[in-house]
Formats: sequence, structure tokens, C-alpha cells
Amino acid sequence: MVITIFSAFGSWLTHNTLEALGAILLLLLGWVIKKYAIPLLNTELKKRVAEYILLIADEVTDQLVAKYPKKELFKWLDQAVDKIMEITGVSKEVATRAAQAALARKGIQ
Repeated sequence: MVITIFSAFGSWLTHNTLEALGAILLLLLGWVIKKYAIPLLNTELKKRVAEYILLIADEVTDQLVAKYPKKELFKWLDQAVDKIMEITGVSKEVATRAAQAALARKGIQ
């Protein structure tokens, strides 16, 4: 009878301990994912969006360079900025920087 009480108590304690340990490990895993994995995914998304905006800016400025001579190019830069804003939905400041960066990569200053 004495052995039965201790073995029952021991199995109950072991079972509950494993459940508690599993719950603690799940909480720890959730914290690690929130702390490290989610910011990494957000950074990757922002990087992809930036690459997309630069690609659009390159295409728009290529068309602008082909359409206008280099002397008149900066007169029409606002047109390129408006087109980038229309296509991507970014702010005017971001579109302006993207257009200027695309022109700088082409060697047009």
C-alpha cells in the first residue's frame, strides 16, 4: 500500500512536470520567434519593396532619358517622380530619391 501511494504520487509529479516544462518551452519558443524571426521577416519585406521601387525608377528614368535630351532631362524629372508615385504608391520624397538614384547609377547627374 505504501509503495502504491508513492508510485502514484511520483507518476503524477512526473506527468505534471513534463507538461509544465513543455508549456515553458513553448513560451520560450514564442518569445524567441517574436524577438528574432519577425523582425528578420519584416526587414526582408522592406528590402524587397525597396528593390521593387528601384526597379520601377530605373524603368521610368530609362524612358525619360530616351524621350528627352540630357539638357532638358531635369525639367521633366517631376514627370518621372509622378509616374513612380503612381505605379508604386510611395511618397513624393521616396519617389524623388529613387529617380535621382536611378539617374546617378546611369551616370547622369
